[in-house]
Amino acid sequence: MRNYENKTKEDLLEIIEQLEKKIDFLSSHSSSDSSSPSKERFRDKYSTRILDALPDMLTVFDHDANIIELASSPATNHVEGISPNNITTTNVKDILPKEAYESVRKNMDKVILTGESSTARHDLMLDGVLHHYENRIFPLDKEYLLCMCRDISQQWEAEQTNAQQQKELKAARIKAEESDRLKSAFLANMSHEIRTPLNAIVGFSKLITYATSAEEKNQYSEIIERNSEMLLNLFNDILDLASLEADSLKFNIRPIKLIDICLQLEQQFCHKTQNGVKLILDDVNTDMYTSGDWNRIIQIISNLLSNATKFTPKGEIHFGYREKEDFVEFYVKDSGIGIPAARIATIFRRFGKVDDFVQGTGLGLTLCRMLVEKMGGRIWLRSQEGQGSRFYFTLPLVRQ
Repeated sequence: MRNYENKTKEDLLEIIEQLEKKIDFLSSHSSSDSSSPSKERFRDKYSTRILDALPDMLTVFDHDANIIELASSPATNHVEGISPNNITTTNVKDILPKEAYESVRKNMDKVILTGESSTARHDLMLDGVLHHYENRIFPLDKEYLLCMCRDISQQWEAEQTNAQQQKELKAARIKAEESDRLKSAFLANMSHEIRTPLNAIVGFSKLITYATSAEEKNQYSEIIERNSEMLLNLFNDILDLASLEADSLKFNIRPIKLIDICLQLEQQFCHKTQNGVKLILDDVNTDMYTSGDWNRIIQIISNLLSNATKFTPKGEIHFGYREKEDFVEFYVKDSGIGIPAARIATIFRRFGKVDDFVQGTGLGLTLCRMLVEKMGGRIWLRSQEGQGSRFYFTLPLVRQ
């Protein structure tokens, strides 16, 4: 006996047609008395088997969606919650929810208009479970349409899973390409940033052995110390960035008195400005507290002040903080060279720099952004080229 379960719908329809021809042939060669029962027995035997093998519910309706015939197998007996035994109405509109019916109606109208088959999908909630259905509608003649309805929930879920996997694969590929790009940029950038202070350290370490005066030795020692500090800061930035990306950087979150941080930074940076630029700690509330990591807040503001001193050849640098609802808003303002509009959008990205010809890794502001976000705040800036920059960041306010 043939296996009908592995046949496609087109194959099964063709088989039905062939069986009809065989029935007609057998009927024409049998006596008139026995042809009708034989034909009916043959039709019932094979039609039932074929219908049982079909994964679809078959419905014949007219152009007004009145049901003329409904056939289903045990496997499809409850497709769309419908079975031949529970039909109490003769119109599809009264069986399906409005949205599902509108989908079927639209598909019907397309078939009626074009005279060609059409396929559409719709969803239906049955017993609290969302099912997905596919309706294929064929024109039978000028009056009737055949609808083959199949529950494709498993297929739909597989398609969604595949689409999600493709999306994740694409994201992973983009991430890998970005990682390669950043790695190349990192190596190119770091080779210069590491080589510069190292050359100074090695060169002046040799020169200091030939220095004849204490003044020369002190001068060379200061250069060596400054470049050693620069190199150490570079390595610290690299290590911190790696720890943040691996989510392994530890934070000691506690209430912190803000004036203590600002006074320490004022003392640290007051002699680092150039050409007489003034560093000014504005009047602030000396009893205000925030929640964060002391060392990381110092690191953030130090980075902002370092950039301000680097790019402010004259004028003043102001810093401080103020209360903004449930947050503390820190700020560093300078009267320096400002930032071109084209660079503002990328300044907090890795290797984002104001000036490619000024020494710096382009990691400092990236670290600032990541540290601020890890402590529950955000960071932004306002700047205009030639008119200075204003950097802001927030941290949670602690009310005493």
